[in-house]
Amino acid sequence: MNNFFGKIKKHQVAILLMLIILVGIFLRTYHFSDWLRFNMDQSRDVELIENLSENNRLPDLGPGAGGTEFLLGPAFYYFQLVSAKIFGAEPEKVAYPDLFFSILSIGMFFLLAKIYFKIPIALALAWLYSISYFAIKFSRFAWNPNSTPFFVMLFIYALYNLAILQKRKIAWAILTGISLGICIQLHTSLLIILPVLSFFTAIIFFKKKIISATAIVIIVASTIFVNIPQIVSEVRSGGANSYQFILGITSKNERNGSWANNLLLNFSCHIKTNNHILTSLGNENECGYENDWKIFKKLDGTRMTIGEKASFVVLIILSLVFSLGGYFLLFKKAIKESDRNKKLFLGLISSYIILSFLFYITWATELAVRFFLPLLFIPLLILGFWLNFFEKKFKKGLWVAIAIIAIFSSFNLQKIFYTYKDLQYGGREINGDFDYLTLGEGKYIVDFIKNNSENKTAYIDAQAGYLFKSLRSLQFLAGKEQIEIIQLRKEIKLNSGDKLFYLKNASAKCELSQEIAKKYDIEKCSIFRQFSVFALKVK
Repeated sequence: MNNFFGKIKKHQVAILLMLIILVGIFLRTYHFSDWLRFNMDQSRDVELIENLSENNRLPDLGPGAGGTEFLLGPAFYYFQLVSAKIFGAEPEKVAYPDLFFSILSIGMFFLLAKIYFKIPIALALAWLYSISYFAIKFSRFAWNPNSTPFFVMLFIYALYNLAILQKRKIAWAILTGISLGICIQLHTSLLIILPVLSFFTAIIFFKKKIISATAIVIIVASTIFVNIPQIVSEVRSGGANSYQFILGITSKNERNGSWANNLLLNFSCHIKTNNHILTSLGNENECGYENDWKIFKKLDGTRMTIGEKASFVVLIILSLVFSLGGYFLLFKKAIKESDRNKKLFLGLISSYIILSFLFYITWATELAVRFFLPLLFIPLLILGFWLNFFEKKFKKGLWVAIAIIAIFSSFNLQKIFYTYKDLQYGGREINGDFDYLTLGEGKYIVDFIKNNSENKTAYIDAQAGYLFKSLRSLQFLAGKEQIEIIQLRKEIKLNSGDKLFYLKNASAKCELSQEIAKKYDIEKCSIFRQFSVFALKVK
């Protein structure tokens, strides 16, 4: 591939990289506000940011770690507060930081990739990163782990430059400490993985005289500085949050199965997520092996066509070969690489992968594809080793590499196209797979309630599951219109003539179940994307 682009010049590299970033910006910002994921976590956060912004206050702690009472550091909320102060405390505007860091991460990934790979391969990998469905999906809403890819890459890049460069040591040490301090506030896994990685790296680098004691002190001081609010909170509360962290780890470990099962689950999730990040294929959420095992047992029967059997087996084999072979190529290069700087870089990447794998064994039963956001760039680097391998081992390796890039690009772009089509017309969601409320849908529902209600209090009910993720968001948006939305419960008694708003799947059109139709008359109904919205009157 390098020979194919042998005469590429610096200004051409800059132009190509800019074009790649522009494509990434377009795919990340297209209908950003209207299609913004706006579930209960997002409405909770924007309400908090609105209050903090109005009262000119800073939070001591950040969002809760999933399934526990432990609260992360406040960096995520600080980013949102800055955005709210500049643009306003609106749902889409507090999501700008995650969008911004996702865009920056494209360039950051290129800088990281070109440390080891030649420019053409680095550009090809950056292209895939920019159009990765997985990367784009987690850039289009506000959630504390969404910015982890950028800050993890920044940490590795800053630490690498601190180790190899003789100039600006202090600047690189500060940047290493700041990125580390932010990372440990964005995701629970990084709160454990990166400090462990930093500790052992510091010992090795210091013994080999790669970095000085002064640099280590600066890194530690910078990390502590970024975490001052969290430290102050801990001192004031007598370590209450740390206690919740220990309780959270204990409770999660109690839910774990055997180590053998955890290892298998972890292995399965790594393989499947690597595949999904590169190709967008597979389940977007689940990454265990149970469903694969069920399908595997059907292979000797007639419940699957020959084509389905073949595609299943081929996908499993290719996924295994890619990940296992890719890790082998990486670790082999890390051991045998003669170039000191490249060897150091590969050592950092290898250590990060190994520590992440070991960490995820402990919480394997909790794993889902989204947990691998901090590892987003790893499968792309692994692909780079495969592209190098094909180029060196085969006469037509260049064309194999180009074909791989083209195939992976088509998979991702096709997935993005169909997802955006669904978001525009309610395609997949209409079939009953309600996963999240978009901001556009939330505003439409609230406008429907506002235009069909004489009161400032509106009672709402919905098809099973349709309020669990959307009620708090609808209440927040309705509050902007001075309307109070109350979920209908058993203890609430409506009288004849009272109004109720009802949400259900759009596939049923404007039709109610017999049970609902016995109690209410339809005054008005409207269909918007994945929702049928009803204004009902009690009979």
